[in-house]
Amino acid sequence: MIEAYYLATFVLSVVGTLIFAWRWKSDTNIYFTLLFILIPITNMGFYMLSVSKNLEEALIANNITILGGNFLSLFIMLSIVSMYEGNVSKIFTIVMFTLSFLIYGFTFTIGRSDIYYKEAVFKIENGVSILEKTYGPMHAAFYVIIILHAVIGIGVIIFCFRGNKGVSYKSLIFFSAIEVLSLSSYLIGKAIGSNLSFMPAEDIMFQIIMLIIIEDTSLYNISRVQASSLIDKGENGFLSVSTKNNYIGSNNTAKEFFPELARLRVDKKFIDMENEYSIISILHGFIDDFKGKCVDHGGDAYDYEDVHDHPYEHKHEHHEDEHILERDGKIYRIVVEHLMYQKKIKGYQISIIDETKERKYTKLLQQYNQRLEHEVAQKTEHIQEIQDKMVLGIADMVENRDANTGGHIKRTSEVVRILIDEMRKDNMEGLDDEFCKYVIKAAPMHDLGKIAVDDAVLRKPGRFTPEEFEEMKKHAAKGAEIVHKVLADIEEPRFQIIAENVAHYHHERWDGSGYPEHIKGETIPLEARIMAIADVYDALVSKRCYKDSMSFEQAFNIIEEGMGTQFDERLNKYFLASREKLEAYYTEVGSNQV
Repeated sequence: MIEAYYLATFVLSVVGTLIFAWRWKSDTNIYFTLLFILIPITNMGFYMLSVSKNLEEALIANNITILGGNFLSLFIMLSIVSMYEGNVSKIFTIVMFTLSFLIYGFTFTIGRSDIYYKEAVFKIENGVSILEKTYGPMHAAFYVIIILHAVIGIGVIIFCFRGNKGVSYKSLIFFSAIEVLSLSSYLIGKAIGSNLSFMPAEDIMFQIIMLIIIEDTSLYNISRVQASSLIDKGENGFLSVSTKNNYIGSNNTAKEFFPELARLRVDKKFIDMENEYSIISILHGFIDDFKGKCVDHGGDAYDYEDVHDHPYEHKHEHHEDEHILERDGKIYRIVVEHLMYQKKIKGYQISIIDETKERKYTKLLQQYNQRLEHEVAQKTEHIQEIQDKMVLGIADMVENRDANTGGHIKRTSEVVRILIDEMRKDNMEGLDDEFCKYVIKAAPMHDLGKIAVDDAVLRKPGRFTPEEFEEMKKHAAKGAEIVHKVLADIEEPRFQIIAENVAHYHHERWDGSGYPEHIKGETIPLEARIMAIADVYDALVSKRCYKDSMSFEQAFNIIEEGMGTQFDERLNKYFLASREKLEAYYTEVGSNQV
């Protein structure tokens, strides 16, 4: 009956290990694997002991069972520690293995020394082989190491319960059950003193619990689950190349994207010299670009053909490189980065993301936005035209009230444009395109203030009296107020300021004797200084009801004489350069008309 028990537990443990092997994954905890390998070996030892025919066979079987008792507790403890820490310290692992091997080594002194067993007697009772042992001093160390493993394991479980949220409670409960089961079965067996060992049955329970734990930990290992899910879904392609430019492998998605990859053999050079336009050559070129950029950004240059002789640690800041590749109507984002292991570069990882839909959607969105911007610009331009016509309409209405200045608005605007054209040829400081456009656009508004002047003064067909002239001078300040009200909230702030300055200060003089503020020099805005020349020149060469028009020669002489007193002397060269165009324009429009 006892022999059948040991045989059954051995067979069940083999079945458990086969189930584990069937479900094994490359990232399964190494100590789980060692446990499933060792348990059938240990149970085999118990079965061998039960069918032994002599002392020699019994001692060999006994040593196998001690091997299980010694190292099973070690692997259980290391499994628990790795669950908490992720990676078990190498020094800690070496120390624990050394202690276990050292204690197990004393089992080979059995029969030669009394240090582990003082005496071992073989006998058969009721058809069952029994090995009765009298323990020596080093056998106590066996108990110590098992207790040490249990204490460390239980301690880690307690810490996980209290603070490590990365471990599921289910796994902790199962590991706790293993520790309790292990200690209780051992203590109960010792207390009963039976020749039947509970350890083989306990090992079967271990296997069942460990299989449950493996499923649990694989579920909660979120990084592996995410990586596996990403690969299984097949949304992105992945391809790896070693530092020696040898092809490591690629997933099916990468091969679907680029069928050329299917003909590559693992560990062959990743290059296609026959066709420089093939995807293999293109991807190889991306890797070469990445290597060069890494060195350019502070990475240590090293021999790519011998990474073992020249270990290259990841010290530089250039971690990845991106490319956009259009092929066969598809748009791919190619990301090249280092394939790292233990902080050293072992190769290159190429991620291939199909962004065709996203890129096309983005392109459509950009086209829509551009069309929308164009439509808005057209409507804005239309509104702007309406506003400009409204302002010009007001200016024409004002000019129609003034019997003395017919066509003055149109002519002065052209004079301003001609002057500015000459100034721009010289790249005069402060004359950006926007400023020039705004000054020309503001010129027709310079006399808007005349709308506030009394008709008796404005339409007087002769020279003004001093009182009437003072009334007329008010049009400059009034014009600035009107411009401000008309343009507020409907024009660019800069244009509003320029237009106000043109209306307000076009009668100021360089020497400060002008009106309405008596400012002088560069205190007068440049746009107003330009307008002043245009305003006076048109007044000189145009016929008025109270005077005849002057000749071009006389007008130019008067303005030249006024440079430095009435006008900004720096503008004289532009005025002189404009003379031919101005005379041609006034000749064409007939400036002698009122």
